[in-house]
Amino acid sequence: MRKRLLSALPVLLLACAATTSAAQTALQLRWELVADTQAAFILTNRDAKPLSSTGWAIYFSALHSADSGTVGAGFEILDVMADLHRLVPGGGFTGLAPGATIRIPYVTQPLRNRSFVPAGPYIVFDAAKDMGVPVSDYIAAPFERSQGVVTAEAQFALDSVIRDLPASELPPVFPTPLQLTKGTGELRLTAMPQVIAPAPSELANEAAFAAEYLRAYFRARGQGAGVPLRLEVGTVQGQSSPEAYELVIDSAAGIRIVGVSSAGVFYGLQSLRTLLPPPSPRGGLVLPALRVVDAPRFGYRGFMLDVARNFHPKAAVLRTLDLMARYKLNVFHMHLTDDEGWRVEIPSLPDLTAVGGRRGHTLDSREFLQPAFGSGPQVGRPFGSGFFSHADYVEIVRYASARHIEVIPEIEMPGHARAAIKAMEARFRATGDPQYRLTDPADTSRYTSVQGYPDNVMNPALESTYRFIERVVGDLAAMHREAGAPLRHIQMGGDEVPPGVWVGSPAVQAYMQAHGLTSVDDLWFVLYGRIEQILKAQGLVPSGWEEIAVRKTSRDGRRTNIPNPDFAARGWRAYVWNNVPGWGAEDLAYRLANGGYDVVLSPVTNYYFDLAWNQNPEEIGLDWGGFIDMQRPFRFIPFDYYRNTRVDRAGNPLDPAVFAGKDRLTDYGRGHIVGIQGNLWSETLGGDGRLDYMTVPKLFGLAERAWAPEPDWARETDSARADSLYRAAWSRLVNVVGKRELPRLDREVPGLNYRIPTPGLKAAGGAVVANLELPGFTLRYTTDGTEPTVGSPVVSGPVPLRGTVRVAAFSTTGRKGQTARLARP
Repeated sequence: MRKRLLSALPVLLLACAATTSAAQTALQLRWELVADTQAAFILTNRDAKPLSSTGWAIYFSALHSADSGTVGAGFEILDVMADLHRLVPGGGFTGLAPGATIRIPYVTQPLRNRSFVPAGPYIVFDAAKDMGVPVSDYIAAPFERSQGVVTAEAQFALDSVIRDLPASELPPVFPTPLQLTKGTGELRLTAMPQVIAPAPSELANEAAFAAEYLRAYFRARGQGAGVPLRLEVGTVQGQSSPEAYELVIDSAAGIRIVGVSSAGVFYGLQSLRTLLPPPSPRGGLVLPALRVVDAPRFGYRGFMLDVARNFHPKAAVLRTLDLMARYKLNVFHMHLTDDEGWRVEIPSLPDLTAVGGRRGHTLDSREFLQPAFGSGPQVGRPFGSGFFSHADYVEIVRYASARHIEVIPEIEMPGHARAAIKAMEARFRATGDPQYRLTDPADTSRYTSVQGYPDNVMNPALESTYRFIERVVGDLAAMHREAGAPLRHIQMGGDEVPPGVWVGSPAVQAYMQAHGLTSVDDLWFVLYGRIEQILKAQGLVPSGWEEIAVRKTSRDGRRTNIPNPDFAARGWRAYVWNNVPGWGAEDLAYRLANGGYDVVLSPVTNYYFDLAWNQNPEEIGLDWGGFIDMQRPFRFIPFDYYRNTRVDRAGNPLDPAVFAGKDRLTDYGRGHIVGIQGNLWSETLGGDGRLDYMTVPKLFGLAERAWAPEPDWARETDSARADSLYRAAWSRLVNVVGKRELPRLDREVPGLNYRIPTPGLKAAGGAVVANLELPGFTLRYTTDGTEPTVGSPVVSGPVPLRGTVRVAAFSTTGRKGQTARLARP
């Protein structure tokens, strides 16, 4: 009888689940922000039956939870883990009759923009606690904020320094080259140029790209019968960089590109590409006669994409690589693993992706990970679940290599490792084999990571941890070899290990006693010493976030970090992000470089592309490190960023005293700044188009600063003169981007959802005057209360101020940006 009852239980649970699923479709959930910290859920029962007073909960993701004790209407909001919370009926809730609505107010931290609103809600009934069903009828209402926003008038003032430049005044090549000399006349091409490269050619790849770029201009004409396009590897006078090139366009002799290496030839082709006008229906091509001699300022010009927090599929990655190649960026840093996901297949450890590559509603993360960032309860859905197969990853590496982009995989450790930890626990349960376990099962340590996880740190006292690292690194190296682009660097994480880890681990205590260690902090050096040996077997040295290069100590009774002398002479590379004014690490990058570490500058204040464009609620992105628009990456001075850091995280004027006593970069230290990198973390990117929106046009500022020589405004010592030079350079950049580069992307990269600027508006004499950060877009307006469309009148001068004037910018494809509004007082 007992066996029969147990066998019937799954059927009963399935029936119960079907009932709960039907019930949830009749629930309507709304969310609204009443004030900066006053929010509310509005729950409506659309069913014919009452909603019970108990026995259910609504789960949701949100970067901020409810303040304790502030939830009304007899409900509670409880934190599950990290950004996952649940709304639970309490003793004061008596149920919800058919057709009835209840408002559930609560107090939260100030919500800056729409990235902070609750997302991915789903309902779970006590009768089937392991099943979550989406609340499909859910809307988070748009909200406005009156304080701290960039108004239409403020935007007008910001953009008023920009000059609308004619095409004849725009620099013809982007990023800015070392030397550009205009010739006489022009080169007229009526047939496809004959691409000439030495044979057998190391430039076959570049020759194929050249043909691809030019083909659209000569589809109805002969192939290879025109003037020559010569590609060569050779010396470039005065340049030693392997990426240097010379491009000559001659009205009689045709086009010649000489690169110090094939990479140099490739970058010469990118410069040629920027000279190409829109194709004409008549065919043919006219190019200005000129000579360019060019080489990059930095050998490392990087962009990091986080595919772990929210997954981005192969197609999005390949498109990102194409954008990088256009603008001469040469390192693609893939953040492949984190607490919320493991995104690359390791064939010998399939649990890494079977468990760590999937998210959905779970009570214990034994089969897959819990929802995060609004990914919801359903396993296998985009952004929450997904990974690159072995073949996908090989294809990505090969695709990048063809464009002279190095792929650097990042495997986070010892913190940010929850996906790996849970996957290896699942492997142990299935096989009983502990050889890849990453935690001590007897560990009683209590800690919480910055993101809210109590179980996300690998144990450095276990030999199984090092077997795991060796296996993963070995498999990644093998995939790079298969792609024909051997692994040159691997990023091993190292950031944000919380206090309290390891102290309760018997394995740790035994290790410390056996090796004479007095503090668990010493295990950090044990871990990275072992990692160094594992990487050495693959011909690699460690790279990681800044924490791998520092030692924790105390000064005047306060915890501080100093460069760790033990690893400085070993060729380690540190990616330094923390330069937030007022946090105390403003000079950390310079101290590490001065101390002998190779440093990649990726400061949060200028290159964290996941930060919102500005304070306005219609934007997306985080705000903890300030705000990043296109100007922040462009304005960065790599060797003296103190000079033009003038505002704090909130945009308020910064007291220059914050930099008093901070280290400056020495001549020796300059030699250890290997480059700069933009970072795009993906917590807020769980939706179509958001990757593009946060990348472009910020990418232009990064590309210019990484490639172009040091600008005159950064060298000028007179502050007034420097500001004047900067304004002129900024005007040139925004005109190039708005009038040439973005229209080119509209033509050549269909569906690229880049950010279109929001107009600035100013009332003047009974009319409204508009301007725009990026000249070249079409401004359209309405005065009847409706949103502007592609059929609305074009702003060609002052607009009469009647009622509320609404103005928006439109791209060459008719895509619309955010609307600016100005009402008559």
